[in-house]
Amino acid sequence: MAHVIIGTSGHVDHGKTSLIKALTGVDTDKLKEEKERGITIQLGFTYFNLPDGSKAGIVDVPGHEKFVRNMLAGVGGMDIVLLVVAADEGVMPQTKEHLNILKLLDVKKGIVVITKKDLVDEELLELVKEDIKEHVKGSFLEGAPFVPVSSVTGEGIDQLKEEIIRLTKNVEERKVKDFFRLPVDRVFTLKGFGTVVTGTLKDGIVSVGDLCILYPSGKEVKVRSIQVHGEKVEKAYPGQRTAINITGVEKEEVSMGDLLTTFGYLTPQNKVNCVLQLLEEAPLLKNGEMVRFHWGTEETYGRAVLLDREELAPGEKCYCQIRLNNPVVVARDDHFVIRSMSPVDTIGGGVVLESSLKRIPRYNKGVLQKFEILERGSIEEKILLGLKEHSAKGVTKEELGVLLQIDKREIQGVLDKVIEKGKVLLLTEDGKEILVESSIYVSITKKIEGLLKDYHQKFPLREGINKEELRSKLTDLYSVKLLNAVLKNMEKEGIIHTSGLYIGHRDFKITLSPKEEAKIQGVLKEIQGMAFKPPTKDEVALDNKLLEYLIAQGKVVPIENFLFHPEVFNEGVKKILELIRDNPKGVNIGQIKEVLDTTRKYLVPFLEYLDGEGITRRIGEVRVLGSKGREMV
Repeated sequence: MAHVIIGTSGHVDHGKTSLIKALTGVDTDKLKEEKERGITIQLGFTYFNLPDGSKAGIVDVPGHEKFVRNMLAGVGGMDIVLLVVAADEGVMPQTKEHLNILKLLDVKKGIVVITKKDLVDEELLELVKEDIKEHVKGSFLEGAPFVPVSSVTGEGIDQLKEEIIRLTKNVEERKVKDFFRLPVDRVFTLKGFGTVVTGTLKDGIVSVGDLCILYPSGKEVKVRSIQVHGEKVEKAYPGQRTAINITGVEKEEVSMGDLLTTFGYLTPQNKVNCVLQLLEEAPLLKNGEMVRFHWGTEETYGRAVLLDREELAPGEKCYCQIRLNNPVVVARDDHFVIRSMSPVDTIGGGVVLESSLKRIPRYNKGVLQKFEILERGSIEEKILLGLKEHSAKGVTKEELGVLLQIDKREIQGVLDKVIEKGKVLLLTEDGKEILVESSIYVSITKKIEGLLKDYHQKFPLREGINKEELRSKLTDLYSVKLLNAVLKNMEKEGIIHTSGLYIGHRDFKITLSPKEEAKIQGVLKEIQGMAFKPPTKDEVALDNKLLEYLIAQGKVVPIENFLFHPEVFNEGVKKILELIRDNPKGVNIGQIKEVLDTTRKYLVPFLEYLDGEGITRRIGEVRVLGSKGREMV
């Protein structure tokens, strides 16, 4: 069975708190000021026992117009609402506003409870019923049960309990996401435990020991213990009224409106891209008008930037970017409410498509098409859109779920299909799978091929471009991990070839003219004949391009400024290793000089090169076998 939250809603002094006391035996008005004034100011909480032994949470919200912010904080997590209307007063201003808020926040189930039945006769009761029916027409409460009750005499309370139990059986299980959120509606301390925050858990599961983050402070905290309806638990689930004891923060650093969430998933953003709808009775909203923004337990201010029009008429909806004064932490598909600045009235609300730090242009066809996909598109369309926007970073499957704010279990099946269709490529880099949208992949490969062809044209005697140099030309556009994955795949497909640190295009082959070939052969023969008294780079009769070619192809071994022929080099290494083998305590320069028939001018850099390669090792004035040399003997 789903975890259920039941909430009250309605005008001030219509008997919401008394009703909850009659249902549960608990008085949710706990503040001294509440007792004195006879109205609910803060949110009140208790629970309702269900026949299967489970408990439904009950939230008592304030009805006074001055405390609508607190009311909004309580409504956000409701599954079933009890719309409370006093029989002796009927529908009042806050009844209407609360009903509008419930519709905007997409509450789907409810019961109309007519309180104070004992104060009116049947005729007036019927008139009140008809009036309420007129006001709820077209809403989720059209056709809902109407239960008249008296919290004083107890009349109707049993019938109301039966209706509540019936409705709870039809509440759908909430989808569990990869991250949880707890909009904080209360914070207090317990001796010996420290800071405790409470709220209605949204989205995911929280467990004892979880590392979390508290916004807007950004403080990292740890879950020390969890209680649900006064009972200690190891985990809490979406839809449960939850108290969480956290470490790493003091009570004074937390307040109503803060958000506790899974570490590493959500970040505060000051722009909310959304579908915005005005209420039928709201005034005209002009582009750029300031509004109050309410989500969860949070309230801030912002400017409503209409993206496809200059003004929004009552009852209409459009795409909008709300540019907030303070950043908020919202997720895709969150419902929010906006209220006017003055007078302070609820005028509309909407659904979050995404949050961002970037301003977006108005009347932009691409932006509006994107928002249509975010609002109404399939998961496949959202995956392709997300990868088009984020492929340049190199996105893993886990990162894609975080970016789209869609559970990875929902993504996986669809992702397999789009990969199979060739719309998305699955690359690997450093043991991780990286996703890239196919058109982005084609664009990157074309850029790489273009750079390689330009390089080969400029340097026809070089095998290829250095990998780092190639990457440096593209890292302004793409992440290093994505470039590495693309290069690896291009090599696998045979588009490029690598040789050590160098990358070349498959269509490129070094071609020497007969004259160049003859010149090179002549120089190599000359270098080989000079044995261990080789020429310097400046002394060979070759231009820089041909010299670079000789070195890159390994046709000569450059040591400092000298050029050794490979056969001479290898023969020298062999002789030195044999000499050391016969003299295990080490050999000195004089001994080596005699064997190679050379001078210190050439021998010292040659030996230092061998030391650096691990073939030999210098100890004082002698050389012994190095680690690599021992393997070669």
